[in-house]
Amino acid sequence: MTEETIEDFRKKHFENYKNAVLETLKNNTTALFMDDILSLLQKPPLDSMDIIKCKFLDLAKKYNTIIQSETLNRLLEEYRNDIISYISEWEVIRIKELKAIIEKFVPKKETDVIKFNKKDFTPLNRKLKKKMKADIMVILNKKIVNNVNSLFTDDLDEKIEKNLSTEMIKFIQTTYIKQLLENIDFKIIVKDTTLINGVREQGERFIFTKMNSHLLNDDKIC
Repeated sequence: MTEETIEDFRKKHFENYKNAVLETLKNNTTALFMDDILSLLQKPPLDSMDIIKCKFLDLAKKYNTIIQSETLNRLLEEYRNDIISYISEWEVIRIKELKAIIEKFVPKKETDVIKFNKKDFTPLNRKLKKKMKADIMVILNKKIVNNVNSLFTDDLDEKIEKNLSTEMIKFIQTTYIKQLLENIDFKIIVKDTTLINGVREQGERFIFTKMNSHLLNDDKIC
């Protein structure tokens, strides 16, 4: 085996390693958005788990009135469908930002590997959370806040309608969005940690093979 052939094997091994890290990133990001975050945005399996619906019904009860459930269900469905459509955009942002770290990696010594550190996620998550909050708020306002009055019957007292709608909007724009973003933040932190560990494992396998494979360390020239 010639030195040139050995070097070709080493280059191929390195490219396979980078591709494996990229695949780890993609799988991690897909799981984050299509499993973890999607579960927070899609319709809950039980009505009792739907915090917007439950809160609106409780507020209506507080004012001794009823709201039109079919209209509420429609507004919630439209809100969820619209915001879920943004998930692919959020996914692309995370992959693009972290993929750049992989692509620009150049080892300076034999044992150098690709690493994701917690600090690498700080600017990314700040950018991502800002966009996610803006997107969610736009759809919340468009689909629910701007249509709150459509939930009430025509004979509802004007003062009660005003107070009830005010409380509903306040809940949506403060408590609900705050809780949702906190839950999303937790999901992101967990997946960031999982990705750090997954990339570390890929690096350990890369170095082990690099140091122990005869194809990559055969200095004899045929």
